[in-house]
Amino acid sequence: MPALAIKDAIEELYPNQFQVDVIDFAKEAGANWDDKIIKGIWDWALARPEFTTGANKLIDSLHRLTRSNAVIRFFQQFIRKGTQYIVDYKPDIVFSTHFFCSSVALFARDRYDLNYKIYSYMTDPIRGHNMWVNPRIEAVIVATEEAKEYLIAQGEPKNKIKVMPFPLNKKFFEKVPKSREEILAELSLDANRKTLLATSGGQGIGETAEYIKSLYTGGFPFNIIAICGKNKELYDELTALKESKASDAPMAVLGFVDNMHELLEVSDLAIAKGGASTTLEVLVKRVPTIFTHCAALHEKGNIDFCVNNEMGWYAKNKKEFDNIIEIIQKTDILERYKANIDSNEYVKKLPEAAANIARFIVNELETPYKKRVRSRRTYLRAIVLGTRMNFYKLRTRSKRYLLRSRRSRNSD
Repeated sequence: MPALAIKDAIEELYPNQFQVDVIDFAKEAGANWDDKIIKGIWDWALARPEFTTGANKLIDSLHRLTRSNAVIRFFQQFIRKGTQYIVDYKPDIVFSTHFFCSSVALFARDRYDLNYKIYSYMTDPIRGHNMWVNPRIEAVIVATEEAKEYLIAQGEPKNKIKVMPFPLNKKFFEKVPKSREEILAELSLDANRKTLLATSGGQGIGETAEYIKSLYTGGFPFNIIAICGKNKELYDELTALKESKASDAPMAVLGFVDNMHELLEVSDLAIAKGGASTTLEVLVKRVPTIFTHCAALHEKGNIDFCVNNEMGWYAKNKKEFDNIIEIIQKTDILERYKANIDSNEYVKKLPEAAANIARFIVNELETPYKKRVRSRRTYLRAIVLGTRMNFYKLRTRSKRYLLRSRRSRNSD
């Protein structure tokens, strides 16, 4: 989503001047096996937040061993096919929103002595993880000063970090042409009620579903918009619950949607996972949110940002969730939290974020790429390594020849 927002901004600011392609890199390059593994690991992690949080801490503690340039070596198909894709494509600049994509672009540049700049955008706005650290690319761009301090602590050079607020699609800042009544009518919802939107992100994995079912069967007085993402099992389950008429609360059950800006426009409250895009989308649409879970520590920072600024809540369990719902129904806290969102300085910067990054990328295109000068120590290390490899080949050559000779005589 950040990449698409930046592409739209470049095309709007510089019409017909650049070819901008947003790709799912591993898939587009044909590294289907590695693509399946990487995405499968993430889906597995989403469903096990406690394990993933522990893994997050371990990854951070291992420093150089768990940076993306080291870990990506387990995905040789992605390296091989991704490198070939870049050689054929011949980019002038690479802007990556995934650490592994940055590493493959770096390996391709080094291996074939190519001339393009590489920038990573850390899509975790507050706290990332160690795989984002990459001192060999031009810079890692982060959304906040907190993220910058985190990367410095993990070993990213200070001069290799740039702070630029998180880019969102321009439709979240434009006036929605439909009225509230029209949007709710399309969903068969009641325009006289307040509306709650519930989502667990694009994958639809997490604990949000249990809270939706509890609210629906408990006769919650709001409209309920349940977004299931790509989780068909959840979609079928909630659809069956709605058709059972276990409650007369109005509920719309949706799959993967591309009109989140419209749905948030008519929402007064949200329940969500603490993903980066979702967190900032609800804020720019002035929707206070109850966060029910996060994938790991890198998403917990997003929740802390909302809670600390009184723009949202974090419900660690059903009891805390029920207490928050009770407060929302009995007080004017929703209006107070909306006012806090309106006055937040960081939220005010978000409308121009995508355009500012677009200008930055175009400016970098106009300045020459400076090849990384290898230090004397690195150069000597390469010579020593190459010499050791040559000695090894010389030592084993006679053994290999002897083995072949014996096999030849045996066959005779």
